[in-house]
Amino acid sequence: MSKVHIIKLIVGVEDIAHFYRIQRREEIEFKGRLIVPCWTRYKPRHADEILRSGGSIYRVINNRIVCRHKILGFDMVETKEKGTMCMIMQDPQMIETVHMPRRAFQGWRYLKPCDVPADKGVYTGKDSQDNIPVDLGAELKEAGLL
Repeated sequence: MSKVHIIKLIVGVEDIAHFYRIQRREEIEFKGRLIVPCWTRYKPRHADEILRSGGSIYRVINNRIVCRHKILGFDMVETKEKGTMCMIMQDPQMIETVHMPRRAFQGWRYLKPCDVPADKGVYTGKDSQDNIPVDLGAELKEAGLL
């Protein structure tokens, strides 16, 4: 069984380091476990498959897939501001991925297995070892130099 993943755009965030700082502030304890919530209107129809397969939520910043979090669960929550919302419970550990181009879209989508980028490793809030700007790195990769 292949893993079932979803992908979601992040708006108003500069880069992965900025997103990491936001995620650290949003950590909460839920049923005795530390999680980072991600809010969306609708629960995925294939939520059980995502959980059974060990799926992740991949995140897009500035038109590039840059990281993922393992999905730990889904919970429908009644909020004062927006009514019923789906809380996607994410593992607080952020995994940086090879940065891949991705066009903007609304909401979340299922991510096809062929479009899943490779992991670079656990992101700790510090810049990558190579310190190459994302755009330059993409151009170098396109040219076959990375």
